[in-house]
Amino acid sequence: MIFTTDAAGKLSYLSEGWTEVTGQTLADAVDYGWIDVVWPDDREIVRHLVGDAIAEGRAFSVTYRLLDTDGRAKWVCAGAVPSCAPRDRSFLGFLGTVCEVSAGPAPGKRASGFVGRFIPPPESAARRVRPGHEVAAGHILRARGLTTQGGSPAADRALDLAVCEISRQLIRTRSHRGIRPNH
Repeated sequence: MIFTTDAAGKLSYLSEGWTEVTGQTLADAVDYGWIDVVWPDDREIVRHLVGDAIAEGRAFSVTYRLLDTDGRAKWVCAGAVPSCAPRDRSFLGFLGTVCEVSAGPAPGKRASGFVGRFIPPPESAARRVRPGHEVAAGHILRARGLTTQGGSPAADRALDLAVCEISRQLIRTRSHRGIRPNH
């Protein structure tokens, strides 16, 4: 599932797969409504980690449980990379992904993650059929996660521009996905 946010962390695009997994409508997930379907024991950890990433405008990765349509826990890995304006590098929001994982951590584990690095989802999790822009976003996220920033300034600039542009394209499609513009 692909998502985009604005600089305040409010959802501006979310894949329809979210509703398939959680039962939560896209309209209910907008802003910070998505936190309502995070497993209760994991909510505070996820809220704090994502809040830190938003405040710092930095990539993040987190593994946590979602409530599925039957109210059972479903482990997911999620993460995002910052989308920045090409000219002045100002933080515009995030381009991210949420992927189901076949087996979660050992029993008794809770959500965990970190700010400052995006870890791409397992290859098998990315194989679900998705609309064209979501496929492109998945590839861009994988490329960003597999490259080390600072290794090649030209590659970093190209990927940063790709993140910004695919985020814009996804946001343009949001109105028919149940998410309305905030401005």
